[in-house]
Amino acid sequence: MADSGITVLENKATLVKFGKNDRGRYQRYILMITAFLEGKPENTKRTYGCAIRQFFDLFKWISPEDITPAHVVAYKKWLLEHRGVMDSTAYSRMSAVSSLFTYLCMYDTQGEKPLLSFNPFKVVPKNDIQPTPYSNVIPIEWKVLKTIINALPTNAQGLRDKAILLFLAFTGRRRAEVAHLKIKDLDLKARPRTYRAKEKGGRITTFELPNIVYDAIRAYWIASDRLRDLKADSGVFTANTATNLTKKLDPHRTLNVRTINHILNRARIRAKVDKRGVHVHAIRHMAARDLDKAGLRLQDIQAFLDHLSPATTQIYLGKLQGPVPAHEDVLLGIRAAAEELGKNLIDDD
Repeated sequence: MADSGITVLENKATLVKFGKNDRGRYQRYILMITAFLEGKPENTKRTYGCAIRQFFDLFKWISPEDITPAHVVAYKKWLLEHRGVMDSTAYSRMSAVSSLFTYLCMYDTQGEKPLLSFNPFKVVPKNDIQPTPYSNVIPIEWKVLKTIINALPTNAQGLRDKAILLFLAFTGRRRAEVAHLKIKDLDLKARPRTYRAKEKGGRITTFELPNIVYDAIRAYWIASDRLRDLKADSGVFTANTATNLTKKLDPHRTLNVRTINHILNRARIRAKVDKRGVHVHAIRHMAARDLDKAGLRLQDIQAFLDHLSPATTQIYLGKLQGPVPAHEDVLLGIRAAAEELGKNLIDDD
């Protein structure tokens, strides 16, 4: 929150509420929250800042010392039932805010006693929500995702969103890896075509770019009149429209990671598909499940997803020659077979 945090506090937390009518205490809270976030990597800082802002927004920015375990329980319930986030997301956000409270109990920037003596998050169990994104995600069905994709408009934005959803479906990549792709990450002259993705831990891996994904990207570039003006540092996917918030920014910049969520949700609503089970990460699980159903070796699926520790993943990648295969034919085959089976069942009825 250095950028987001101190601004949020100054705008939303009044001296009376957040500082309990004590200007010195109010300023110490601002300094401590800023210091807490400043020592973290940029992505972590942004994630923690959003969780902290969300938590205090929910309770109208009352002073941290007035937060009780009942507030924490209410926050947990709000995340799971009102916001409908996955268990892993709720766990992550609660952990982020808990870390801040622990920090406020231990440190001070002015040599005075800690601002807090108790972290209310410590007494609220989280063992019922798993700290892994793989624990309770149900793979989305290809038929459902295809319905969502087919409902997209054929204008530039619709073709961009289609390319993004196909990229997720046929590569199994994480949303950040798709959002942050730049033109220089693509090798369109290679055979097969390839792309580079920056994985967790900063490792860069080269993967095969499926033909169906390339065709969708090219259609989007043509429709948005980008094909003749592609620069190495331009995003493969960029914002289609300029708003008051974005008009001063580089139009060639990559997408914000959260935009991928908005794209899927907007497309889902347009297709009139129920929101249950429609998550970006569920598309990654779909790719893994479909490859597993097709009989691929576990090692190949692990390399395709690249979600293990660097040391373990390197074992699998070392057995492959060249870029990690996209397995496009396998995915197309199993999905075509599933559609044919569906048609036969309808005919039998």
